[in-house]
Amino acid sequence: MTEPTTRSTQRQSPRIGGCLLIALICLVAWALATAIAMRDPLEMMLEWELLAVFARAGTHGWYRTVIVMVGANVMIGAFIVAGTGWLTLLAARRSARFNVHVQAWLGAILAMRTGAYLASDYMTHAIGIDIAIPFDGLMQAIVAAALGIPYFRVSRRVRRTFVNR
Repeated sequence: MTEPTTRSTQRQSPRIGGCLLIALICLVAWALATAIAMRDPLEMMLEWELLAVFARAGTHGWYRTVIVMVGANVMIGAFIVAGTGWLTLLAARRSARFNVHVQAWLGAILAMRTGAYLASDYMTHAIGIDIAIPFDGLMQAIVAAALGIPYFRVSRRVRRTFVNR
């Protein structure tokens, strides 16, 4: 006959705390700031009058360049917000997949931001009009990946916290 397992005999993963808690709060804050920053570009992209101007055949190339740059920024922002939701679900379940998913998510954001920045630079040179390309999103992605990926790869607390039960 087996003994009923009690709470004291079950293996408990450590609580989320310390630097891990700070890292998770920073990821959520980044997603909230991104969601708030997406309001104006989304509003601009959903204005039918502006879209009619952007889509008109006789418009200058810079209209289309701007809408493509804004659209790429909105898509990347949506990926950041949706990814944070997925990572929150994994963190709440203490899933062993959390560690790999957060690293892949940060790497994907860095790749998308870099690609969007380079494509925007190429498009502005192709049309011959100097358009200021925002650098803040790329810098955020670089800093987040530079700090987050090594932390989630090396941290013992992360490995002990997110395990299969």
